[in-house]
Amino acid sequence: MYWQVDVKMEFENDRGRVQKVIEKYLIDAMSATDAEAKIYKEFDGESNFSVEKVVKSKILKVIQNG
Repeated sequence: MYWQVDVKMEFENDRGRVQKVIEKYLIDAMSATDAEAKIYKEFDGESNFSVEKVVKSKILKVIQNG
């Protein structure tokens, strides 16, 4: 099962302004809680992020060539 997790990132740009962007991640997880836990593990050590949304994806399978 795949979950789409929206993560809000904050960073300082070249001009010294704080910018906010939302990045979307596709996570293979058993539940929304599991997907969120995997995001926190991925961003371990980062402090300028927050999980905004976790929704079940309609994607059934990811096929990789190679």
